[in-house]
Amino acid sequence: IMPAAWRGLSRGTRLGLACTSLVASVILVTSYLSPGRLLMRFLLRHRAWLYKDHGKIGGLKTSSSIQLRQRLYLGCVWILWKWIALERWLRGRRPRSLYAVQDTLPPLPVPRLRDTCHRFLDSVRPLMNSADWERSTQVVLQFASAGGVGEKVQRALVKRARALEGISSWLEEWWEKEHFLRCRLPLPVNGNWYGLDRPDSPSCSQSWRASWLVSGAIRFMRHLNREKLEPLQIMGYVPLCMWQYRRVFFTCRVPREGCDELFTFLPTRSAHIVILIKGQMYKMNVFHDDGIALTVQELQENIQAIIEDCKQLQAHEKEPPVGILTSEERDTWARLRLKLFEVDPENERSMTIIETAMFVLVLEGAYATSLSEQARMTFVGDGRNRWFDKSFQLIVYEDGSAGVNVERSWADAPVASHLFGFMHDHENAAFNFSVPHDTSATASGEVQGGSKKVKTIRLKWKLSSDIAEAIDKAAIKYEELVSKTDLHVLNMRYFGKGLIKKCEMSPDAFVQMALQLAYYRLHGCIALTTETAHTRQFFHGRTEVVRTVSSDSVAFVKAMAHLDRSAAETKLHLLRRACVTQVERVKDAMNGNGVDKHLFGLKMMAKEQGISCAELEDEAFTLPVKLWTSQAPAQRGPSGGFGPVAEDGYAVSYLVNEDNIYFHVCYRRGESSEAEDVEEDGQSGRNPASSEAFAAAIEKALLEMSVLCTKKAQTAQTNSVSTLDWTNC
Repeated sequence: IMPAAWRGLSRGTRLGLACTSLVASVILVTSYLSPGRLLMRFLLRHRAWLYKDHGKIGGLKTSSSIQLRQRLYLGCVWILWKWIALERWLRGRRPRSLYAVQDTLPPLPVPRLRDTCHRFLDSVRPLMNSADWERSTQVVLQFASAGGVGEKVQRALVKRARALEGISSWLEEWWEKEHFLRCRLPLPVNGNWYGLDRPDSPSCSQSWRASWLVSGAIRFMRHLNREKLEPLQIMGYVPLCMWQYRRVFFTCRVPREGCDELFTFLPTRSAHIVILIKGQMYKMNVFHDDGIALTVQELQENIQAIIEDCKQLQAHEKEPPVGILTSEERDTWARLRLKLFEVDPENERSMTIIETAMFVLVLEGAYATSLSEQARMTFVGDGRNRWFDKSFQLIVYEDGSAGVNVERSWADAPVASHLFGFMHDHENAAFNFSVPHDTSATASGEVQGGSKKVKTIRLKWKLSSDIAEAIDKAAIKYEELVSKTDLHVLNMRYFGKGLIKKCEMSPDAFVQMALQLAYYRLHGCIALTTETAHTRQFFHGRTEVVRTVSSDSVAFVKAMAHLDRSAAETKLHLLRRACVTQVERVKDAMNGNGVDKHLFGLKMMAKEQGISCAELEDEAFTLPVKLWTSQAPAQRGPSGGFGPVAEDGYAVSYLVNEDNIYFHVCYRRGESSEAEDVEEDGQSGRNPASSEAFAAAIEKALLEMSVLCTKKAQTAQTNSVSTLDWTNC
């Protein structure tokens, strides 16, 4: 029996209401069943889109049909983003929160064994002579043969991946423990990396700059706790794993003999930071007892009070610089840490305050003017005024300049770079670039009005004679480590991705070819070179290693070094071909089809299963890396760098902007470091191994490569290009 009101409606109105009710019911039911997540999970497992480029890469055009399929795929992902946001809104949750699509990410795949073996052999072929490569080929193919040891280990690895799906990745625990936490080398240079300040940072006093940056960090932490940050995306569509953000704050690497441990402590209402200044350590709460964060003015007044207190300390009142012990080898530091606890309970209380801190704020002396010196001070600086175990150290200098020193085991560089960029944006938005240099300046209503000082505590240490001696020894060893670390920052102005893209090549691949050419010219040989690629489009993905040396890249490098200038067409053709190969290798790595992590997983699986894999100890698997490279996360500034793990090796971090490129070149001097005999264009000479010499070689290589492309753009396209094989030149 229909209600009277319903009977009074026209037939068309009834039909419209019925349709509306049906649509509303479908939306409510689907929001409960979450089909959007199921479809998103299915769609993200399809990763062929990664191989479909917009426009031209490496000189090859992408067909219009492929571009259309890519647009359709990304359009479907965008629609599902909106669908999931609607589902969350109907459930009363934030539509696009930090972990909104975390459970839709595909698991990190296990590559096919034979594919990995073929990629590996292809990567080492240019680095070995024919006889050694043929022998290694037989060993590797035997390992991958049907019914062989490799197939057995591969099955066990696939089984592990399935068991961990939705919990972690098959690689995560192994890589974090074996690659990071079991490493016994000192953290400075070997593990920690650095980031430099932006050139657009506001100019003000040390305490004001520190207070604004700390305020930005507090705001970032609140966004994390409330999941207000949106998931990062590739090309604005494909989401990335955000799991690493859980360990940004309150995280510390605790030394243990044999293997360190990584702890992330639960935040409390009385969250605090630890401030280091001239080797002295202070605990400062950044929240009031009622849970309200300190304002910028309150932070500034408390930080300034700590600076004044440190100035007034007499020599006999100062605490020993215990922070230098964190620069020791990990087993040594682990033993000394336990000895500190045995000497006096006060030491354990001080240690707990540091390890449970939100992060460490380091107040340093005058800042250098050159980028290279700024990088050196931020990267190594005075080890007595550092605590290298914390997730990150925010460093602020007397002139208000800033930087970060980051421990790398807890997350990859883009995560910390995101935080540092957020802190910069926070202060710039408030300052509006108009803050005077005096300490009384205020920038917004947030810092005006009354302020309260919070209780600050200077940490105390009680030492025994052997620990005091260990501090002196650690300082000497640290100075030796720093003396072997050669760091140079190059800013190539008026040359960036804008010019490279006009050459119709990938900027990253273009730079990689320049790095290989620079190394060859400086040392007269081809070295195993690696680049870091991210795999965060997978659940709990981190990074993969890209082996950048290929037969195509070697052919290009040797053509540039030995052919005369009249062979420009040949050189350009070889450059394009090498860039295409490099782009494909990077995409394979990002797609979970890299070489090194899969081989590492096979070794670990064989070890757990008690299976002997002598094939994985072949000469081809033990070639030393001499050049580590990484493209820095995009940001408005000089970015940062890292150090090489081995002696006589280079670490190069680069940031390709539209009109300039920053290169952070770090060289580790070895016991036998000396100039090397090289020959180029028929002329011999001796090139010294140093970061500055390598940076100069990079600049020369890039300029010559740009001339190649410029000449090509000014001449007509030729019908045929010489394809001489220069691989074995």
